[in-house]
Amino acid sequence: MTDTCKQATSSETFKVRSDVGKLAKAILEIMDVANSHGVRCWLNYGALLGMIRENRLLPWNNDAQLCCWDEQNISEKFKLITDELNSIGYHAFYYSTLGAVSIRIKGVAVHITCYWREGKYAVRPHETPSEPGRGPFLPQVLYWLAKFMGAYPGGLVGKNMAPLSKNEFIKRVLISVFRIGPVFCRKKLFLFLINSSKLFGGVFQKTAIPIEYLEELILYDFYGEKVYIPIKPERLLRFIYGKEWKVPKDDWSFYDEENKDETGIIFIDESWDYATIDII
Repeated sequence: MTDTCKQATSSETFKVRSDVGKLAKAILEIMDVANSHGVRCWLNYGALLGMIRENRLLPWNNDAQLCCWDEQNISEKFKLITDELNSIGYHAFYYSTLGAVSIRIKGVAVHITCYWREGKYAVRPHETPSEPGRGPFLPQVLYWLAKFMGAYPGGLVGKNMAPLSKNEFIKRVLISVFRIGPVFCRKKLFLFLINSSKLFGGVFQKTAIPIEYLEELILYDFYGEKVYIPIKPERLLRFIYGKEWKVPKDDWSFYDEENKDETGIIFIDESWDYATIDII
């Protein structure tokens, strides 16, 4: 995930990474589809930052994050959401081991990610192998293969037969081949690959945000429509991005070691309990 920003003199110098008009339209369509299947999403991270700080999506962000809560039957809901998004022209994959749906069309990337409740925190898995360039190559390869074990493309090969890129074509083929195997075999292989990734240097953690920042939502103006955001977005943004959250920055991520003194995000040195996760 890339969320705004390294310090720069002016945001006008930042590289444009997304078509804001197409991105806004996609966010509204995706939220409508999710809501129709009983999943209420809200703006978070860079998308929320742009709307609160500048009343726009930030063109130098390369994606947008929508969040929701883990709930009963969330996998079945995410499968239906994935199917519908693929049927209307998006390229969507549901990664059941991550509780996330990745959605793309040309020039646009949107992700729906689940938070799990653990005590007073909203938590997500965080693994260095999931971030290209942030860890050794072999653990990354092993992690991404593991991730594909529980991926759902909408049917055996998905509904969009024309991939967006060579990488997506390879991903689609691998996922489709893996899905031929029964679930219990894919689960065993998934756990083997995760453990192998750890063995070869992958760092597996959790990230946490106090639930109080996310518990209550309100409707907010968004490109002529209304979308949900946390009720006190400024507090949340200060927590995520630090006291200088109002200063535009380029290519900034709270995952970077150099930024961990600024963010309030809590990094828990504890691996996700993958053995308890049901894959589809």
